[in-house]
Amino acid sequence: MLRLDTKTWLVGSCLAIGLGFPVSEVEGQGQAILDERSNFGPALAYLGDRLYMAWTGRDSKINIMRSDEGIDWRAKITLDQKSDHPPSITAFNNRLYLAWTGRDQKINIMRSDEGIDWRAKITLDQKSELEPDIVALNDRLYLLWRGRDDKINIMQSTDGIDWGGKVVLDQTTTDRPALTFHNGRLYISWIGRGDEKINIMRSRDGIDWGAKIILDEQSNVGPGLASFGDRLFLTWVGRGDFKLNVMRSEDGIDWGGKVILDERTEQSPTLIALGNRIYLGWTGRDLKLNVRSSRDGLF
Repeated sequence: MLRLDTKTWLVGSCLAIGLGFPVSEVEGQGQAILDERSNFGPALAYLGDRLYMAWTGRDSKINIMRSDEGIDWRAKITLDQKSDHPPSITAFNNRLYLAWTGRDQKINIMRSDEGIDWRAKITLDQKSELEPDIVALNDRLYLLWRGRDDKINIMQSTDGIDWGGKVVLDQTTTDRPALTFHNGRLYISWIGRGDEKINIMRSRDGIDWGAKIILDEQSNVGPGLASFGDRLFLTWVGRGDFKLNVMRSEDGIDWGGKVILDERTEQSPTLIALGNRIYLGWTGRDLKLNVRSSRDGLF
């Protein structure tokens, strides 16, 4: 069961629209540090040739900005929607889809043609104490979240309005799981309950999941996943040192090429690929939003 909120959320329901905001660029690294703060890491998506970022402000309101290259960010939108967790964002059928957990812990979805006018809010009966993840594969949208029993849940939709095919895995996690697609398969990654090791599984249809991999890497917060070129990339926050880590794999089974960055964060990072670059997003320990790009995934 779901509830369709037929109220349309247009520019008039937003609190702010800006043309440009202060951004610091780290020379030679393709890194932008925005003068925007959040208690959580940002979500990243692309539509057409633009990169979009969504985050929860310190006032708990959801914000969206866009950029052509990941350095200059503009057209900030602040929605009336609030969450105690960060949102997730993806592109599907030439539209952006935003997913978040409301303050009643119910999962919500909205859509937009250009990232400015947001409408057709859907509120599911599904609940989570953390943020969901949303991605598109072929002709479907997939929604992933940690249930209130700590189990991983997946649902799918062909239009972003009607959701079904719920699958509840026996896997449990301490934080939000991550979802992406690579070479025609869906991949999920999560932190195992108890050992805090990073786990990865894959599926062709979002229903039957297998080939579970448990890495020796550990983290206290959820990882990020993205497909770039012919490889799958994984990012996570190191346990204890809070440093950002990146690894890659051709098949999601054998992982290598570990890179440890000097950047630190205490929140889940995100990854997204656009064109010939892969983008890494995180919240610094000063709570500022950061985005760094790489042509090879070595950052």
